[in-house]
Amino acid sequence: MISLIVATLHRVTELDDLLRSLEEQSYRDFEVIVVDQNPGDLLLPAMARHAGLEIQHLRSERGLSRARNVGLRVARGSIVAIPDDDCWYPKDLLADVSAWFEAHCEFGLLCTALRTADHQPSGPRTPATARRCTKSDISTCLASSAALFLRREVVDAVGGFNEDLGLGSDSRYQAGEERDYVLRAFQKGFPVWYEPSLTVHHRSMLSTERLRRITYSYALSEGCVQRMYRYPLRKVGADLIRSFAGAAVRLAQGNLFQASVYMLRGTGQLVGYISGPRELGRRAPTAVR
Repeated sequence: MISLIVATLHRVTELDDLLRSLEEQSYRDFEVIVVDQNPGDLLLPAMARHAGLEIQHLRSERGLSRARNVGLRVARGSIVAIPDDDCWYPKDLLADVSAWFEAHCEFGLLCTALRTADHQPSGPRTPATARRCTKSDISTCLASSAALFLRREVVDAVGGFNEDLGLGSDSRYQAGEERDYVLRAFQKGFPVWYEPSLTVHHRSMLSTERLRRITYSYALSEGCVQRMYRYPLRKVGADLIRSFAGAAVRLAQGNLFQASVYMLRGTGQLVGYISGPRELGRRAPTAVR
């Protein structure tokens, strides 16, 4: 069985689209755990439209990591995924993921590509070729937690998500929870594979408004996670050079917006790496069952 944990807030139409894509899956051995952070019964009509799905409807306090931990405590699957509430799956994705894990027993985590409906990258560009991921390139291979699939053994060993990281947490680090989770899995000895032939669909995350709003805070979180896991200065320095050089090139081209995005990215990562805590709370359960 595959367990799909969907933390959701303020999205009804998008959740409806995700549930519709799950109803159309060719692979049927899965459960859907909707962790609702909305007040009242906002989601009930959408879930009622998909009575063919096995849905558990749970509640949690605000916070993406908190909600996912609520779902992890009840998940029964041998594979666990954490789709965003505004992504959707191609009809054979779960069949392909199940077959992939069957054929690759040595890997505990699988990262797929994240693409829009017209198959363009929906977020940061990921590699074109499949590869075994390393600590150094996990930020390149993992476009989003929506594209991450975990064996049950990984969840049992790593525990829950760090509730001091991620959207809605009480800290200023409003991202990075999925990278923290994968790096904790690395520390436990679980290898990770990136497979671009598999796709999770997601609306574009590259809009001007969104980039302006989230670039600094996400980069701040990335720098904090790099500090927590003691990334070497040569790796951090290479990232910063790319960001600040990108800002200079875009400025020379007269593209002020792209220049500002590169500058925000570099500044956020630098501040996060310099000032972030070596150990950030780790308010995550060491076991989820």
